[in-house]
Amino acid sequence: MNNKQIIALDQGSSSSRTLAFDIHGNVTARASRAVDTVRPAAGLAEFDAGYLLQGQMDTLQEVFAQISAENVAAIAVASQRSTVVFWDRLTGKPLAPALSWQDGRAQQEIELADLPQEAVHQITGLYKTPFYSAAKIAWTLKNIPQVRQAADEERLCIGPVASYIIWHLTGGKVFACDPTLAQRTLLFNISTFNWERSLLDAFGVKREWLPQIKRTADNYGMYEMQGKQIPICVCVGDQQAALQALRVVSGGACINYGTGAFFMRNTGHQCHFLQGLLTSVGAQSGTANEYLLEGPVNACATVFAWLNAIGFSCSVEEIDALYEKATQPVQFLPALGGLGAPYWDFTLSPVFSGLSPHTQKADVIAGAVDGIAALLADIVFYTERYGIKTTEIKVAGGLSKNRALLRAQADILQMRLLPCVEVESTAVGAAMLAGGMCGVDTSQWETMHMLPAVDPELEPEVAEEKYIKWHQFLNWCKTKK
Repeated sequence: MNNKQIIALDQGSSSSRTLAFDIHGNVTARASRAVDTVRPAAGLAEFDAGYLLQGQMDTLQEVFAQISAENVAAIAVASQRSTVVFWDRLTGKPLAPALSWQDGRAQQEIELADLPQEAVHQITGLYKTPFYSAAKIAWTLKNIPQVRQAADEERLCIGPVASYIIWHLTGGKVFACDPTLAQRTLLFNISTFNWERSLLDAFGVKREWLPQIKRTADNYGMYEMQGKQIPICVCVGDQQAALQALRVVSGGACINYGTGAFFMRNTGHQCHFLQGLLTSVGAQSGTANEYLLEGPVNACATVFAWLNAIGFSCSVEEIDALYEKATQPVQFLPALGGLGAPYWDFTLSPVFSGLSPHTQKADVIAGAVDGIAALLADIVFYTERYGIKTTEIKVAGGLSKNRALLRAQADILQMRLLPCVEVESTAVGAAMLAGGMCGVDTSQWETMHMLPAVDPELEPEVAEEKYIKWHQFLNWCKTKK
Protein backbone atom coordinates (compact mmCIF):
# COMPACT_ATOMS: atom_id res chain seq x y z
CA MET A 1 0.00 0.00 0.00
CA ASN A 2 3.03 2.31 0.43
CA ASN A 3 2.96 3.52 -3.18
CA LYS A 4 -0.82 3.57 -3.44
CA GLN A 5 -3.03 6.61 -3.64
CA ILE A 6 -6.66 7.45 -2.95
CA ILE A 7 -8.78 9.50 -5.31
CA ALA A 8 -11.65 11.64 -3.98
CA LEU A 9 -14.36 13.06 -6.24
CA ASP A 10 -16.15 16.10 -4.80
CA GLN A 11 -19.13 17.28 -6.82
CA GLY A 12 -20.38 20.54 -5.28
CA SER A 13 -22.74 23.37 -6.14
CA SER A 14 -19.94 25.68 -7.29
CA SER A 15 -17.42 23.24 -8.78
CA SER A 16 -16.57 19.64 -9.52
CA ARG A 17 -13.21 18.59 -8.08
CA THR A 18 -11.00 15.52 -8.06
CA LEU A 19 -8.01 15.19 -5.72
CA ALA A 20 -5.49 12.39 -5.32
CA PHE A 21 -3.83 11.72 -1.94
CA ASP A 22 -0.85 9.60 -1.02
CA ILE A 23 -0.85 7.51 2.16
CA HIS A 24 0.52 10.48 4.13
CA GLY A 25 -2.33 12.74 3.07
CA ASN A 26 -0.31 14.80 0.62
CA VAL A 27 -2.23 16.01 -2.41
CA THR A 28 -0.44 14.58 -5.43
CA ALA A 29 -2.82 15.78 -8.13
CA ARG A 30 -5.95 17.89 -8.36
CA ALA A 31 -8.30 19.24 -10.99
CA SER A 32 -11.50 21.28 -10.94
CA ARG A 33 -14.24 22.57 -13.22
CA ALA A 34 -16.64 25.40 -12.46
CA VAL A 35 -20.32 24.51 -12.12
CA ASP A 36 -23.01 26.81 -13.50
CA THR A 37 -26.27 27.02 -11.61
CA VAL A 38 -29.14 27.86 -13.96
CA ARG A 39 -31.73 30.20 -12.42
CA PRO A 40 -34.75 30.32 -14.78
CA ALA A 41 -36.67 32.61 -12.43
CA ALA A 42 -36.65 33.93 -8.89
CA GLY A 43 -36.52 31.07 -6.38
CA LEU A 44 -35.56 28.47 -8.99
CA ALA A 45 -32.14 26.82 -9.27
CA GLU A 46 -31.17 23.83 -11.39
CA PHE A 47 -28.24 22.13 -13.09
CA ASP A 48 -27.72 20.34 -16.37
CA ALA A 49 -27.14 16.85 -14.96
CA GLY A 50 -25.12 15.79 -17.99
CA TYR A 51 -22.89 18.83 -17.53
CA LEU A 52 -22.34 17.97 -13.86
CA LEU A 53 -21.32 14.44 -14.81
CA GLN A 54 -19.08 15.53 -17.66
CA GLY A 55 -17.32 18.11 -15.52
CA GLN A 56 -16.67 15.55 -12.80
CA MET A 57 -15.42 12.96 -15.28
CA ASP A 58 -13.16 15.53 -16.93
CA THR A 59 -11.49 16.27 -13.59
CA LEU A 60 -11.07 12.55 -12.93
CA GLN A 61 -9.42 12.04 -16.32
CA GLU A 62 -7.14 15.02 -15.70
CA VAL A 63 -5.96 13.49 -12.42
CA PHE A 64 -5.42 10.11 -14.07
CA ALA A 65 -3.27 11.88 -16.63
CA GLN A 66 -0.93 12.77 -13.74
CA ILE A 67 -0.93 9.45 -11.87
CA SER A 68 -1.13 5.83 -12.95
CA ALA A 69 -4.21 3.73 -12.25
CA GLU A 70 -1.82 1.03 -11.03
CA ASN A 71 -1.05 3.29 -8.07
CA VAL A 72 -4.67 3.93 -7.06
CA ALA A 73 -6.05 1.85 -4.21
CA ALA A 74 -9.58 3.26 -4.02
CA ILE A 75 -12.02 5.94 -5.13
CA ALA A 76 -14.34 7.95 -2.86
CA VAL A 77 -17.31 9.97 -4.11
CA ALA A 78 -18.76 12.94 -2.23
CA SER A 79 -21.46 15.29 -3.46
CA GLN A 80 -23.87 18.05 -2.62
CA ARG A 81 -26.72 16.47 -0.73
CA SER A 82 -30.26 17.60 -1.61
CA THR A 83 -29.87 18.14 -5.35
CA VAL A 84 -31.79 15.39 -7.13
CA VAL A 85 -31.10 13.76 -10.51
CA PHE A 86 -33.56 11.90 -12.75
CA TRP A 87 -32.13 9.52 -15.34
CA ASP A 88 -33.02 6.64 -17.63
CA ARG A 89 -32.05 3.23 -16.24
CA LEU A 90 -31.50 1.91 -19.78
CA THR A 91 -29.42 4.71 -21.30
CA GLY A 92 -28.04 6.61 -18.29
CA LYS A 93 -29.18 9.89 -19.84
CA PRO A 94 -30.79 12.57 -17.66
CA LEU A 95 -34.52 13.00 -18.11
CA ALA A 96 -34.89 16.43 -16.52
CA PRO A 97 -32.83 19.23 -15.02
CA ALA A 98 -31.19 18.30 -11.74
CA LEU A 99 -33.10 20.43 -9.26
CA SER A 100 -30.70 22.13 -6.88
CA TRP A 101 -31.02 22.02 -3.11
CA GLN A 102 -31.54 25.81 -3.46
CA ASP A 103 -34.62 25.37 -5.68
CA GLY A 104 -37.99 26.25 -4.16
CA ARG A 105 -40.43 25.46 -6.98
CA ALA A 106 -42.04 22.54 -5.12
CA GLN A 107 -43.63 24.57 -2.30
CA GLN A 108 -47.13 23.45 -3.32
CA GLU A 109 -46.09 19.80 -3.17
CA ILE A 110 -44.88 20.30 0.40
CA GLU A 111 -48.24 21.76 1.34
CA LEU A 112 -50.07 18.81 -0.26
CA ALA A 113 -48.09 16.21 1.71
CA ASP A 114 -50.48 15.26 4.48
CA LEU A 115 -48.01 14.70 7.30
CA PRO A 116 -47.52 17.05 10.26
CA GLN A 117 -44.22 18.89 10.52
CA GLU A 118 -43.36 17.37 13.91
CA ALA A 119 -43.88 13.84 12.63
CA VAL A 120 -41.63 14.50 9.63
CA HIS A 121 -38.95 15.92 11.94
CA GLN A 122 -39.03 12.85 14.18
CA ILE A 123 -38.82 10.46 11.23
CA THR A 124 -36.26 12.24 9.07
CA GLY A 125 -34.49 14.72 11.34
CA LEU A 126 -35.43 17.36 8.73
CA TYR A 127 -38.42 19.63 8.06
CA LYS A 128 -41.04 19.74 5.36
CA THR A 129 -39.49 22.29 3.01
CA PRO A 130 -39.24 22.45 -0.79
CA PHE A 131 -35.45 22.37 -0.55
CA TYR A 132 -35.22 18.62 0.09
CA SER A 133 -35.71 16.12 -2.71
CA ALA A 134 -39.13 14.59 -1.95
CA ALA A 135 -41.22 17.58 -3.02
CA LYS A 136 -39.01 18.11 -6.07
CA ILE A 137 -39.62 14.50 -7.09
CA ALA A 138 -43.38 14.94 -6.76
CA TRP A 139 -43.25 18.17 -8.79
CA THR A 140 -41.11 16.63 -11.52
CA LEU A 141 -43.35 13.58 -11.89
CA LYS A 142 -46.28 15.94 -12.50
CA ASN A 143 -44.54 18.46 -14.74
CA ILE A 144 -41.86 16.66 -16.81
CA PRO A 145 -43.51 14.16 -19.20
CA GLN A 146 -40.26 12.27 -19.89
CA VAL A 147 -39.89 11.51 -16.19
CA ARG A 148 -43.49 10.35 -15.85
CA GLN A 149 -43.13 8.14 -18.92
CA ALA A 150 -39.90 6.57 -17.62
CA ALA A 151 -41.67 5.88 -14.32
CA ASP A 152 -44.58 4.20 -16.08
CA GLU A 153 -42.16 2.10 -18.15
CA GLU A 154 -40.13 1.08 -15.07
CA ARG A 155 -36.88 2.63 -16.26
CA LEU A 156 -36.67 5.63 -13.92
CA CYS A 157 -33.75 6.22 -11.54
CA ILE A 158 -33.92 9.01 -8.97
CA GLY A 159 -31.03 9.78 -6.68
CA PRO A 160 -28.53 12.26 -5.30
CA VAL A 161 -25.68 13.42 -7.51
CA ALA A 162 -23.22 10.92 -6.01
CA SER A 163 -25.53 8.03 -6.98
CA TYR A 164 -25.68 9.33 -10.54
CA ILE A 165 -21.88 9.55 -10.71
CA ILE A 166 -21.35 6.09 -9.21
CA TRP A 167 -23.96 4.62 -11.59
CA HIS A 168 -21.87 5.91 -14.51
CA LEU A 169 -18.50 4.98 -12.98
CA THR A 170 -19.69 1.39 -12.68
CA GLY A 171 -21.39 1.26 -16.07
CA GLY A 172 -24.84 1.10 -14.50
CA LYS A 173 -24.01 -1.85 -12.25
CA VAL A 174 -24.39 -0.01 -8.91
CA PHE A 175 -27.32 2.20 -7.98
CA ALA A 176 -26.78 3.12 -4.35
CA CYS A 177 -26.16 5.86 -1.81
CA ASP A 178 -25.32 6.16 1.87
CA PRO A 179 -27.53 7.48 4.73
CA THR A 180 -25.96 10.97 4.70
CA LEU A 181 -27.35 11.40 1.18
CA ALA A 182 -30.50 9.30 1.54
CA GLN A 183 -31.60 11.45 4.47
CA ARG A 184 -31.65 14.58 2.29
CA THR A 185 -34.41 13.14 0.13
CA LEU A 186 -36.85 13.62 3.07
CA LEU A 187 -37.84 9.99 2.46
CA PHE A 188 -35.40 8.31 4.86
CA ASN A 189 -36.03 7.16 8.43
CA ILE A 190 -33.03 8.00 10.66
CA SER A 191 -34.13 5.41 13.24
CA THR A 192 -34.56 2.41 10.94
CA PHE A 193 -31.94 3.58 8.38
CA ASN A 194 -34.25 2.70 5.53
CA TRP A 195 -36.75 4.33 3.20
CA GLU A 196 -39.90 5.37 5.08
CA ARG A 197 -43.14 4.01 3.65
CA SER A 198 -45.38 6.82 4.99
CA LEU A 199 -43.25 9.45 3.27
CA LEU A 200 -42.96 7.51 0.02
CA ASP A 201 -46.76 7.35 -0.06
CA ALA A 202 -47.19 11.01 0.90
CA PHE A 203 -45.04 12.19 -2.02
CA GLY A 204 -46.04 9.50 -4.53
CA VAL A 205 -42.59 7.93 -4.78
CA LYS A 206 -41.98 4.24 -5.50
CA ARG A 207 -39.18 2.45 -3.68
CA GLU A 208 -37.84 0.91 -6.88
CA TRP A 209 -37.02 4.35 -8.28
CA LEU A 210 -34.59 5.01 -5.43
CA PRO A 211 -31.03 3.81 -4.70
CA GLN A 212 -30.08 0.90 -2.51
CA ILE A 213 -28.88 2.18 0.87
CA LYS A 214 -25.38 1.11 1.88
CA ARG A 215 -23.05 2.24 4.65
CA THR A 216 -20.87 5.26 3.87
CA ALA A 217 -17.72 3.15 3.63
CA ASP A 218 -18.84 0.09 1.67
CA ASN A 219 -18.56 -1.72 -1.66
CA TYR A 220 -19.86 0.63 -4.38
CA GLY A 221 -18.54 -1.37 -7.30
CA MET A 222 -15.55 -0.96 -9.59
CA TYR A 223 -14.29 1.70 -11.98
CA GLU A 224 -12.16 0.48 -14.86
CA MET A 225 -9.25 2.71 -15.81
CA GLN A 226 -6.15 1.88 -17.88
CA GLY A 227 -7.14 -1.79 -17.75
CA LYS A 228 -7.34 -1.83 -13.92
CA GLN A 229 -10.41 -2.37 -11.78
CA ILE A 230 -10.39 0.24 -8.98
CA PRO A 231 -12.79 -0.21 -6.06
CA ILE A 232 -15.20 2.60 -5.22
CA CYS A 233 -15.53 2.31 -1.48
CA VAL A 234 -17.07 5.56 -0.21
CA CYS A 235 -20.25 7.47 -0.99
CA VAL A 236 -20.91 10.46 1.28
CA GLY A 237 -22.59 13.86 1.60
CA ASP A 238 -20.26 16.82 1.40
CA GLN A 239 -20.89 18.26 4.88
CA GLN A 240 -20.44 14.93 6.66
CA ALA A 241 -17.22 14.37 4.72
CA ALA A 242 -15.95 17.76 5.90
CA LEU A 243 -16.78 16.80 9.48
CA GLN A 244 -14.63 13.67 9.10
CA ALA A 245 -11.75 15.73 7.76
CA LEU A 246 -11.90 18.14 10.68
CA ARG A 247 -12.00 15.23 13.15
CA VAL A 248 -14.94 16.73 15.00
CA VAL A 249 -15.58 14.18 17.73
CA SER A 250 -18.59 13.91 20.04
CA GLY A 251 -19.20 17.30 21.68
CA GLY A 252 -17.15 19.16 19.07
CA ALA A 253 -18.41 21.66 16.50
CA CYS A 254 -17.44 23.04 13.12
CA ILE A 255 -18.56 25.52 10.48
CA ASN A 256 -18.07 24.75 6.81
CA TYR A 257 -18.17 27.86 4.62
CA GLY A 258 -19.09 26.80 1.11
CA THR A 259 -21.90 27.59 -1.33
CA GLY A 260 -24.02 27.56 1.81
CA ALA A 261 -22.65 27.59 5.35
CA PHE A 262 -23.27 24.85 7.89
CA PHE A 263 -22.82 24.75 11.64
CA MET A 264 -22.53 21.14 12.83
CA ARG A 265 -22.32 19.74 16.34
CA ASN A 266 -21.37 16.09 16.80
CA THR A 267 -23.73 14.51 19.36
CA GLY A 268 -22.06 11.10 19.21
CA HIS A 269 -24.29 8.05 19.29
CA GLN A 270 -27.19 10.05 20.75
CA CYS A 271 -29.91 11.03 18.29
CA HIS A 272 -30.65 14.49 19.71
CA PHE A 273 -33.66 16.51 18.50
CA LEU A 274 -33.83 20.29 18.91
CA GLN A 275 -36.72 22.20 17.38
CA GLY A 276 -35.31 24.61 14.81
CA LEU A 277 -32.22 22.56 13.95
CA LEU A 278 -31.71 19.46 11.84
CA THR A 279 -30.78 16.09 13.27
CA SER A 280 -28.43 14.61 10.70
CA VAL A 281 -26.75 11.24 10.43
CA GLY A 282 -22.96 11.16 10.35
CA ALA A 283 -20.72 9.26 7.97
CA GLN A 284 -20.56 5.57 8.82
CA SER A 285 -17.00 4.31 8.99
CA GLY A 286 -17.57 1.63 11.64
CA THR A 287 -20.43 -0.34 13.10
CA ALA A 288 -21.96 2.39 15.29
CA ASN A 289 -24.02 5.30 13.98
CA GLU A 290 -23.18 8.91 14.79
CA TYR A 291 -25.56 11.85 14.78
CA LEU A 292 -25.20 15.58 14.33
CA LEU A 293 -27.14 18.70 15.15
CA GLU A 294 -26.94 20.84 12.03
CA GLY A 295 -27.85 24.43 11.27
CA PRO A 296 -27.66 25.51 7.63
CA VAL A 297 -27.36 29.05 6.32
CA ASN A 298 -28.75 28.86 2.81
CA ALA A 299 -26.31 31.25 1.14
CA CYS A 300 -22.63 31.88 1.76
CA ALA A 301 -20.38 31.90 -1.33
CA THR A 302 -23.50 32.44 -3.45
CA VAL A 303 -23.97 35.79 -1.72
CA PHE A 304 -20.83 37.13 -3.39
CA ALA A 305 -21.77 35.60 -6.74
CA TRP A 306 -25.14 37.36 -6.45
CA LEU A 307 -23.47 40.67 -5.54
CA ASN A 308 -21.27 40.29 -8.62
CA ALA A 309 -24.37 39.74 -10.73
CA ILE A 310 -26.01 42.97 -9.52
CA GLY A 311 -22.94 45.10 -10.09
CA PHE A 312 -20.77 44.81 -6.97
CA SER A 313 -17.88 43.02 -8.66
CA CYS A 314 -15.73 41.23 -6.12
CA SER A 315 -13.57 38.13 -6.30
CA VAL A 316 -13.15 35.93 -3.25
CA GLU A 317 -9.53 37.07 -3.07
CA GLU A 318 -10.63 40.72 -2.75
CA ILE A 319 -12.99 40.26 0.20
CA ASP A 320 -10.39 40.79 2.93
CA ALA A 321 -9.03 44.01 1.46
CA LEU A 322 -12.49 45.44 0.78
CA TYR A 323 -13.62 44.60 4.31
CA GLU A 324 -10.70 46.63 5.66
CA LYS A 325 -11.59 49.60 3.43
CA ALA A 326 -15.21 49.79 4.59
CA THR A 327 -15.96 52.96 6.56
CA GLN A 328 -19.78 52.75 6.75
CA PRO A 329 -20.78 49.08 6.34
CA VAL A 330 -24.41 48.62 5.34
CA GLN A 331 -26.74 46.21 7.08
CA PHE A 332 -27.36 43.29 4.75
CA LEU A 333 -29.61 40.26 5.15
CA PRO A 334 -28.15 37.55 2.85
CA ALA A 335 -31.45 35.71 2.52
CA LEU A 336 -30.91 34.13 -0.88
CA GLY A 337 -33.36 31.24 -0.79
CA GLY A 338 -34.83 32.58 2.45
CA LEU A 339 -33.51 31.83 5.90
CA GLY A 340 -32.40 28.40 7.12
CA ALA A 341 -31.96 27.41 10.76
CA PRO A 342 -33.36 28.25 13.20
CA TYR A 343 -36.00 30.32 11.34
CA TRP A 344 -36.95 28.24 8.29
CA ASP A 345 -38.53 31.28 6.67
CA PHE A 346 -38.44 30.99 2.89
CA THR A 347 -40.48 34.14 2.25
CA LEU A 348 -37.58 36.53 2.93
CA SER A 349 -35.29 37.93 0.23
CA PRO A 350 -32.00 39.84 0.44
CA VAL A 351 -32.38 43.25 2.06
CA PHE A 352 -30.00 46.23 2.29
CA SER A 353 -30.28 48.98 4.87
CA GLY A 354 -28.14 52.05 5.42
CA LEU A 355 -27.39 52.82 1.77
CA SER A 356 -26.48 56.42 1.07
CA PRO A 357 -24.90 58.47 -1.74
CA HIS A 358 -21.58 57.86 0.04
CA THR A 359 -21.89 54.06 0.16
CA GLN A 360 -18.93 52.33 -1.48
CA LYS A 361 -18.56 48.77 -2.75
CA ALA A 362 -16.43 47.99 0.28
CA ASP A 363 -19.34 48.93 2.56
CA VAL A 364 -21.64 46.48 0.74
CA ILE A 365 -19.08 43.65 0.84
CA ALA A 366 -18.48 44.27 4.56
CA GLY A 367 -22.23 44.15 5.15
CA ALA A 368 -22.40 40.79 3.38
CA VAL A 369 -19.56 39.38 5.47
CA ASP A 370 -21.16 40.58 8.70
CA GLY A 371 -24.56 39.25 7.62
CA ILE A 372 -23.26 35.73 7.01
CA ALA A 373 -21.43 35.77 10.36
CA ALA A 374 -24.56 36.98 12.14
CA LEU A 375 -26.80 34.25 10.69
CA LEU A 376 -24.32 31.59 11.81
CA ALA A 377 -24.10 33.22 15.24
CA ASP A 378 -27.89 32.99 15.48
CA ILE A 379 -27.58 29.21 15.18
CA VAL A 380 -24.78 28.88 17.74
CA PHE A 381 -26.52 31.13 20.28
CA TYR A 382 -29.78 29.25 19.70
CA THR A 383 -28.13 25.95 20.69
CA GLU A 384 -26.63 27.59 23.78
CA ARG A 385 -30.07 28.69 24.96
CA TYR A 386 -30.89 24.99 25.14
CA GLY A 387 -27.81 24.12 27.16
CA ILE A 388 -25.55 23.05 24.28
CA LYS A 389 -22.36 24.94 25.02
CA THR A 390 -19.64 25.54 22.45
CA THR A 391 -16.21 26.88 23.40
CA GLU A 392 -14.35 26.74 20.09
CA ILE A 393 -15.23 25.92 16.50
CA LYS A 394 -13.17 24.30 13.75
CA VAL A 395 -13.72 25.93 10.36
CA ALA A 396 -13.16 24.85 6.76
CA GLY A 397 -14.54 25.35 3.27
CA GLY A 398 -13.61 27.67 0.43
CA LEU A 399 -14.48 30.93 2.19
CA SER A 400 -12.63 29.96 5.37
CA LYS A 401 -9.48 31.37 3.78
CA ASN A 402 -11.00 34.86 4.14
CA ARG A 403 -9.69 36.17 7.42
CA ALA A 404 -12.22 39.01 7.40
CA LEU A 405 -15.07 36.51 7.57
CA LEU A 406 -13.39 34.51 10.31
CA ARG A 407 -12.61 37.61 12.31
CA ALA A 408 -16.20 38.84 12.00
CA GLN A 409 -17.39 35.39 13.09
CA ALA A 410 -15.04 35.21 16.06
CA ASP A 411 -16.03 38.73 17.14
CA ILE A 412 -19.77 38.19 17.07
CA LEU A 413 -19.50 34.79 18.79
CA GLN A 414 -16.77 35.92 21.19
CA MET A 415 -15.25 32.53 20.51
CA ARG A 416 -12.00 31.07 19.13
CA LEU A 417 -12.06 29.68 15.58
CA LEU A 418 -9.62 27.04 14.38
CA PRO A 419 -9.13 27.16 10.59
CA CYS A 420 -7.50 24.25 8.79
CA VAL A 421 -4.70 24.26 6.23
CA GLU A 422 -6.55 22.50 3.42
CA VAL A 423 -9.83 24.23 2.55
CA GLU A 424 -10.99 21.26 0.44
CA SER A 425 -12.25 19.49 3.53
CA THR A 426 -14.93 17.50 1.69
CA ALA A 427 -12.40 15.75 -0.55
CA VAL A 428 -10.04 15.18 2.37
CA GLY A 429 -12.79 13.65 4.52
CA ALA A 430 -13.95 11.37 1.71
CA ALA A 431 -10.36 10.23 1.13
CA MET A 432 -9.87 9.59 4.85
CA LEU A 433 -12.95 7.38 4.91
CA ALA A 434 -11.61 5.45 1.93
CA GLY A 435 -8.21 5.21 3.62
CA GLY A 436 -9.87 3.50 6.56
CA MET A 437 -11.29 0.90 4.18
CA CYS A 438 -7.79 0.32 2.76
CA GLY A 439 -5.97 0.07 6.08
CA VAL A 440 -4.32 3.50 5.83
CA ASP A 441 -3.64 5.37 9.07
CA THR A 442 -5.00 8.87 8.36
CA SER A 443 -4.70 10.16 11.92
CA GLN A 444 -1.55 12.15 11.12
CA TRP A 445 -2.56 13.58 7.76
CA GLU A 446 -1.08 17.08 7.74
CA THR A 447 -3.60 18.44 5.25
CA MET A 448 -6.05 19.08 8.08
CA HIS A 449 -3.61 20.59 10.54
CA MET A 450 -4.74 23.90 11.93
CA LEU A 451 -3.64 27.38 10.92
CA PRO A 452 -3.18 29.99 13.67
CA ALA A 453 -6.37 30.41 15.67
CA VAL A 454 -8.62 33.41 15.05
CA ASP A 455 -9.57 35.03 18.36
CA PRO A 456 -12.10 37.81 18.99
CA GLU A 457 -10.75 41.34 18.65
CA LEU A 458 -13.87 43.28 19.67
CA GLU A 459 -14.58 43.82 23.34
CA PRO A 460 -17.55 41.74 24.53
CA GLU A 461 -19.80 44.76 25.11
CA VAL A 462 -19.03 46.14 21.63
CA ALA A 463 -19.74 42.76 20.04
CA GLU A 464 -23.02 42.49 21.95
CA GLU A 465 -24.12 45.96 20.85
CA LYS A 466 -23.34 45.08 17.23
CA TYR A 467 -25.34 41.85 17.51
CA ILE A 468 -28.33 43.65 19.07
CA LYS A 469 -28.37 46.10 16.14
CA TRP A 470 -28.25 43.15 13.75
CA HIS A 471 -31.36 41.64 15.34
CA GLN A 472 -33.19 44.94 15.24
CA PHE A 473 -32.45 45.01 11.53
CA LEU A 474 -33.54 41.37 11.08
CA ASN A 475 -36.83 42.01 12.89
CA TRP A 476 -37.41 45.07 10.68
CA CYS A 477 -36.83 42.89 7.58
CA LYS A 478 -39.48 40.45 8.79
CA THR A 479 -42.07 43.23 9.12
CA LYS A 480 -41.37 44.48 5.58
CA LYS A 481 -41.63 41.21 3.68
